[in-house]
Amino acid sequence: MKNSKRAIYILSFFSMILFGGMLNSCQQDDYAYAEVGDLFQPKFVLTEPKVESNSIAVVWYKVNDAVSYTVELHLDNYYSSLFKSYTTTNTQILMDDIPYKTQFYIRVRANSENAKFNSQWAYTNALTEDRPDYVHILKPVEKVNITETEVTVSWTIDAANPVDSISVAPAQSKEIPAIGRKLTQAEISSGQAKIEGLEKSTAYNVNVYDNNKPRIYDRPYNQVNFRSAGPSPGQILVMKGDDLDALLKKNNTDATIPEGTEYFLEAGSLFKITPFTISKGFKLTGGTGGAKPQIEMNGNWNITEGSFLTSLAFENIRFYQTIDASYFFNSGTSWTLGDVTFYNCEFNNFKRGFWRHQGSGKYKEIGKIDMQYCTFDQVGGHTGTYGTFVFGSAGADNVKEAFFSNITYMRDYYQTTDRNRNFKNLFDYGSSAYPIRLEFQNLTIYDYAYNRGLINIPSAVGSTLIFKNVLLASACGKVIQGIGANSTTEFSNNYTTTDYLLGASAIKGTELGISAQNLFVNPTAGDLTIKDPNSPIVTNKVGDTRWLP
Repeated sequence: MKNSKRAIYILSFFSMILFGGMLNSCQQDDYAYAEVGDLFQPKFVLTEPKVESNSIAVVWYKVNDAVSYTVELHLDNYYSSLFKSYTTTNTQILMDDIPYKTQFYIRVRANSENAKFNSQWAYTNALTEDRPDYVHILKPVEKVNITETEVTVSWTIDAANPVDSISVAPAQSKEIPAIGRKLTQAEISSGQAKIEGLEKSTAYNVNVYDNNKPRIYDRPYNQVNFRSAGPSPGQILVMKGDDLDALLKKNNTDATIPEGTEYFLEAGSLFKITPFTISKGFKLTGGTGGAKPQIEMNGNWNITEGSFLTSLAFENIRFYQTIDASYFFNSGTSWTLGDVTFYNCEFNNFKRGFWRHQGSGKYKEIGKIDMQYCTFDQVGGHTGTYGTFVFGSAGADNVKEAFFSNITYMRDYYQTTDRNRNFKNLFDYGSSAYPIRLEFQNLTIYDYAYNRGLINIPSAVGSTLIFKNVLLASACGKVIQGIGANSTTEFSNNYTTTDYLLGASAIKGTELGISAQNLFVNPTAGDLTIKDPNSPIVTNKVGDTRWLP
């Protein structure tokens, strides 16, 4: 018994020693506060930052023992997109001249002499105000001024809003370098600059600047964007030597090929096709890294009876015909087409007409015809010409809108000296009673539609006709042959040479008092560049602007 009590006493003694050691250890590690130099987190004086224009003011209370404060501006609420960092010894900061209309996420930290004792961050956010009104001088970039590696940018010259530099920066990719430089005096004087070294098929943002302004974010003018030319994902590349004709025909009946498929034609290529009856829309786009691709046609397109096509589109291609009684498009069937667009195309040797409808009572509907920066040259010459656009379905044509801009029409009695074998018009709507909005702007017409009316919409009651910035240097007949009742017309900034014998009053135009031979550099050879840079054609931007010096 005595030994048993002694064993219990010894065990209890050791237990007390062990427990005491554990208690001492816990007091040192967990229960006892280890005094350190961590700083308190800053506390904001104001409930939210003070915003004025593109400046943000933040104020906080002093943190004892802080040697400085760090303030960070971020563009995301995860604080992973640092815009700018500031270090200050004050308890307030004015972050001045930062981007307008931008949501900033802000955090403030107190700094210790020993960085491991810096405080935790304090968080807030603020939205800068809209930029005050400023002049928008940068013009939208026309596709005709875009190639795969270059772009020509234009702006309005304004002495009160000067420009001295330009930048073209990728809109999405951070891997592609931006291009920025000062403008030359020649570029500043002309209001135009060419930028080289672009990547193909890439979205870019363009800015021009006045770097004399003291505030950084007041220096840029309005931003515009564009995409450089070149094949995009999903396009079908058609290279030199490929059989475009066979490819188009095969895909026209292949149910796996979607409507609207785009075919990108290699620059400098030549393709020969026999046009067929189209059952689904497509787009042909020519590369810009060299001469326009050429398509030689030995027939005309048509559309399958009863079809519903979303669109047909043609861009940056030269088309020409090899048969005599030829058109680009000639249809006697019934169908619906959402829109047809032509951009920066050339059309040669279409001898009888360009776009013709026929078939009495065969209803044809087009939502919009959109043609820009195109040239008709050396067409016509057939004994039975129809004209440029002719709608002859005996009233069953319904074109809702047609827009023509920066078009040149010239030399339309191809391979003959008989000027009466010409294209008879620009737009003949026949006997259609469906109202149409028809707009022509910036046309140059030379040696075209001799003694013929240009526009005929006699039965389409309630239509709209706009005819402006037109240079008429041809012995045409009446501009308007007929127009439906209750139609609206608008004429402005039109000019005529002495070649137009009917005078300019009917189109509310101005007579230049000189002939086409004296106005253009070499019209008989197809060069319609304006000779005199001080001509009102130049100063008022009349006619196809591609001919302006």
